[in-house]
Amino acid sequence: MPIYEYQCGCCECCFEKLMFAGDEESVACPSCGSDDVHRQMSCASFIGSSGMGSCAKAPKGFS
Repeated sequence: MPIYEYQCGCCECCFEKLMFAGDEESVACPSCGSDDVHRQMSCASFIGSSGMGSCAKAPKGFS
């Protein structure tokens, strides 16, 4: 169940929407109701297999 980030082309409101399998792709702005919304690239965070969080120091040799 991914969470997508959107920005409205009319009022420039940014919002998130949780999408379930089989959901329609049509999304309306919760602020103005416009359907002129664009999905944004979002930052991903990953947790390594060693349990290191995304804020942990990088291994030696990486900066």
